[in-house]
Amino acid sequence: MDRTYVVTGAASGIGAGTTQYLREKGARVIACDLHDADVVADLATGEGRAQLVEGVKRLSGGRIDAIVANAGGGPPQTSIQLNFFGAVTTLEGLRPLLAGSSAPRAVMVSSIASFSPVDSDLVEACLSLDEPAALEVARKFAAKFGPRDGMTAQQVMNVGLGLYSNAKHALNCWCRRAAVTPQWAGAGIPLNAVGPGFIDTPAAAYILSDPDRSAAMKQMVPMRGAYPGRPREMAAILAWCVSQENSLMTGQVLFVDGGVACSRRGERTW
Repeated sequence: MDRTYVVTGAASGIGAGTTQYLREKGARVIACDLHDADVVADLATGEGRAQLVEGVKRLSGGRIDAIVANAGGGPPQTSIQLNFFGAVTTLEGLRPLLAGSSAPRAVMVSSIASFSPVDSDLVEACLSLDEPAALEVARKFAAKFGPRDGMTAQQVMNVGLGLYSNAKHALNCWCRRAAVTPQWAGAGIPLNAVGPGFIDTPAAAYILSDPDRSAAMKQMVPMRGAYPGRPREMAAILAWCVSQENSLMTGQVLFVDGGVACSRRGERTW
């Protein structure tokens, strides 16, 4: 496989699984993360995003074939910055490097959290691509749960989940909008999103390590054997999305969740 891939969030979880999977198939992978990576960068910051683009440009010689924008999660304080603006900036910043590929591809990692109830003001603020404005709306959203210093542990968790779900919902919307533009579809670059369900990663440890919470989550997954999913199972889906074989599918949000989305949404699509 004579292809060069960029994977963000590559040091653990789905990113590590995807990096290993692609390398086993013979691909060259430029791994990016906060540590233990070819390019070390913090995508929650503007400086880190610039470091990512420059590092990938240097290591790739200015040409790549695919992007897996996987980096996400993080604390509530940087959730919007990382999960929405970090992903979008990664994709837009690296898109020019796809120009020399005969089969350019891109995929971003969303979440089943994206079909939780969302705050429309916060989603639209993200989609305006005005990061300071979006962070101000996020601050007001968090304030609904009470003063930061006076929050209970459960309130802090609720704030984090709320910001995360809004960021991922906005990311899905951005995918649908951007995928059909001249910069993406017009340039022959399929752009899609994959929404994992409950995957056995460090980010899901707060669920999987709590017997009661884990049992409750398991009840949400209709498919036997799909809870929890494994990073390598996600890697296979992501790898196909950015493979040469995927030449027609673009702008899709695919939930890889053992049937959770079907149970929650019935016949409605995302």
